Amino acid sequence: MLTRKTKWYRIGNKAALLAEISPNKPKHFAVSGKDIIVCKADDGELSALLDKCPHHGKRLSDGWCENNKVVCPYHRFSFDLKTGLGCGTGVDMFPLEEREDGMYIGIPKWSWF
Repeated sequence: MLTRKTKWYRIGNKAALLAEISPNKPKHFAVSGKDIIVCKADDGELSALLDKCPHHGKRLSDGWCENNKVVCPYHRFSFDLKTGLGCGTGVDMFPLEEREDGMYIGIPKWSWF
């Protein structure tokens, strides 16, 4: 039976990511063929979202973060870092998980097993 599973990919050490990711600027990652941004919310929590504005498909990594939202630089559409929702639509979000050996991002996959 075809089932949906999550495959986890290491993106780095949490302390290093927190130090390297600015609260104002998303950081781009290419993970399993997907362009993803990781943003830091005002409370220091990290969020992972698809690096694509649903309006015209532009990269959100060219934008900035403010008030717990990521803002598209082209039309200033903004999306909540906790839910991905905004501007009447939304951006796909990906789970982040801290493990002993670093931070992992979960990418959904279809599998026969």
